[in-house]
Amino acid sequence: MEYSVVIVAAGSGSRMGLGYNKMLFQLKNGRTILEETVLKFYDDKRCKQVIVVASDYDLETFQTLFKDKNIEFTKGGKTRQDSVYQGLKKVRQNYVFIHDGARPWISKDCINRIVKVLETKEACLLMMPVKDTIKVVEDGKVINTPKRSTLYLAQTPQAFVTKKIIKAYDRAYEKGIQATDDAQIMELCGDCEVYMVEGSYENMKVTTKEDIEGK
Repeated sequence: MEYSVVIVAAGSGSRMGLGYNKMLFQLKNGRTILEETVLKFYDDKRCKQVIVVASDYDLETFQTLFKDKNIEFTKGGKTRQDSVYQGLKKVRQNYVFIHDGARPWISKDCINRIVKVLETKEACLLMMPVKDTIKVVEDGKVINTPKRSTLYLAQTPQAFVTKKIIKAYDRAYEKGIQATDDAQIMELCGDCEVYMVEGSYENMKVTTKEDIEGK
């Protein structure tokens, strides 16, 4: 199975407090977070198209990181949803992975598991069980405690039949729906079921400085 990947890197990463986009943070191996993320897919022979979605401010800098590689770029939008949509417009393969640029530790095993599921399903995402008890709180008061065995952490990549996720995005914009991730777009506006794929706790999203300590 061959696929395209849309790597979303259009955010500012302001919560890191670095003074520059966290995508440009250099890891101990000498590569930036963005390079580490991109190369995980670029080096996969099944990945035939890598699309990086960047902000106007960072686009030129990101391009210089990959000047000797066949990486495509497009400008992002105001929200993550808008940025993903811009990336989807460039997809040429029948299957697409959508991945956070700030998840550089995605493993080949995780990618393999997604590919396997996509052989029979039309939509899936990496997920892991939550480790802690979750409380629903409103106005400072605990409302209820969901059953922990039913709760999972959503990760990326989230993967789809390309025409299905684009159709779901089109419907979302028609209805004025803003979702927090691509799987939710499919849940609310798509016409196929979304399946869980075992992820990894190592596949974390870099959000704060603590996430990159020792990396």
